[in-house]
Amino acid sequence: MSTDASRHTTLDGLFRARAESHPERVALVDAAGERAEWTWGELAGRVEDRAAELADLRIGEGHRVVVALPGSAALVAEVLALGRIGAVPVVVPPSVPEPTARAVRRFTGSAAPYDDGLALLQYAGDEVGAPRLVPLDHPALARAVRERAGVLGAGEDTVHLVVRPELTVGVPGLLDWLAVLCAGGRLVTGAGDDPDDAFRLVTAERVTHTALTAPLTDRWTTAAAVTAWDLTGLRTLVVSGGALAEPVARRVLPALGCSLRQVFGTAEGLVARTWQEDGTEAALTGRARAASEGHELRVVDHRDRDVPPGAEGQLLSRGPDTVRGYWRSPEHDTRHFTTDGFHRTGAIARTTETGLLVVVRGPEPASGRARAARTVHRLPAPRSRPTRPHRPEGQTEMTPPMFPYVMPTPTMLPADRTGWTLDPARAALVVLNLQNRFVRTLEREAAPAAELLANTARLIDGARAAGVPVIHSVPAGVRRATGRGPVPYARLVAPVAGADAEAFVDRVEPRAGDTVLTARKYSAFARTRLDGRLRELERDQVVILGLYARAGVLMTAGDAWAQDLEAFVVADAVADLCAGHHEFALEWVADTCGAVTATDRVAAAFDAGHPAAEAV
Repeated sequence: MSTDASRHTTLDGLFRARAESHPERVALVDAAGERAEWTWGELAGRVEDRAAELADLRIGEGHRVVVALPGSAALVAEVLALGRIGAVPVVVPPSVPEPTARAVRRFTGSAAPYDDGLALLQYAGDEVGAPRLVPLDHPALARAVRERAGVLGAGEDTVHLVVRPELTVGVPGLLDWLAVLCAGGRLVTGAGDDPDDAFRLVTAERVTHTALTAPLTDRWTTAAAVTAWDLTGLRTLVVSGGALAEPVARRVLPALGCSLRQVFGTAEGLVARTWQEDGTEAALTGRARAASEGHELRVVDHRDRDVPPGAEGQLLSRGPDTVRGYWRSPEHDTRHFTTDGFHRTGAIARTTETGLLVVVRGPEPASGRARAARTVHRLPAPRSRPTRPHRPEGQTEMTPPMFPYVMPTPTMLPADRTGWTLDPARAALVVLNLQNRFVRTLEREAAPAAELLANTARLIDGARAAGVPVIHSVPAGVRRATGRGPVPYARLVAPVAGADAEAFVDRVEPRAGDTVLTARKYSAFARTRLDGRLRELERDQVVILGLYARAGVLMTAGDAWAQDLEAFVVADAVADLCAGHHEFALEWVADTCGAVTATDRVAAAFDAGHPAAEAV
């Protein structure tokens, strides 16, 4: 980007400089349907007209406006027009579910202006509680646009094809598209994820640059081998968003005839990229360095300790290209950022002996719904299938390890739709699957396992003190290695080992007066006498805690609702294999069949005893 452009500290300043320099040159082509094009002068006029329309709607300085448009001329014009009048675009992918879009609108409070210097908010995920929004002020946005122009190799002769696979997190190319424009290049929009359709535009518009995801790169390089379209104008392919398989990378030059750049970034910012000075082989094998000078990268284990070269670990990122936190979301900051400001990218990576970085696997989808939807659920085995031999506790292939994540806090819980009030005189506590088979030894010391077990012990103590019946659900196929009776509860290990671990077991294991059920399905109600036992106890509320949130907890809550019982799921006393499954279960329960609450609230209700019930 030119020295003149580098003087500007706002996106609007960068755009105005380009529009004034070359008003007659084509800036943007919309090839979707009937082809349309805008010169720089025409695009500037469109932005000015849209800014006037927004001002007439009394949108101005500091207002947040949710923008949910696909990669198109309309998106570019809307973002630039909002910036022109000092409003803040809150950019959300058009493919997100409507409840998520509503949550973003509620959270940003678009009607009330803020004087916080923001230029852009980008959606990064729909977790429990407030949405994650990435904030950029005016200098940060201008810097991001200039940096991305360098990553893309964009200049005044660039013709960049916008290829838009519909994703539910972020608008991955938005800053890239703005970077091309502010570098003086031309944008061509209208290409979907069909390679042949995109190749037609590459030929017709003489496209020089484009950016693809790794899966689309695979499809493009396969389709290019048999295409009749002329792709010789294509000079640079940027692959972003995740690890690109080396065989696919090696097909890029023979199939597409262009150079390859690999970039890894998240909605929170650029992280790493391959550099030309490291050679062609580095680009083909994905050996990258930090995105810019002063950017720090670390590969760490689950305790945030650096791992040696060659070992895989979690990728952390800190620097001028990455934000230090989300907009007004301290709970999410605690989970996604370290105390010293490193962003937990969610990617798995390793370093080489020469200090280069290789991203092995990109982050999981940030949306709890998306993660849950991508999970492959095993079907029950046929009845004729031979029974597998019993494995020692904690060593079963059907129980993947629990990955650490942060428990939701009360402020992060989904909104209550029930209006129910927890009453100890009506409630029973149902504890699901807290045996060693489910809480594996190596993971017990990491959050949320220790917190899960500690909250469980606290609630069982509180229930017994308040006279609330305690009901234990134990899977039928789980048993002691020797002897008879239910499998013992998991013991806490470091940093709460020793006497505390034994005290936990003593506190939570079944006692006289407790009920122990043998569960044969995920739900504690299925093929058990739980419903009959609740009637005997004259209880019509169930407080559910334990494992796993998206299976036993979710289905038990649903079955409780089907039997006219009020189900309260304790958000920080249940857990699952990943945060996405946990979030999905809480959202599903809150939306359909029950109330989602927290340990502190339930403990307070139990402490209040029979006379004073407490709303949760």
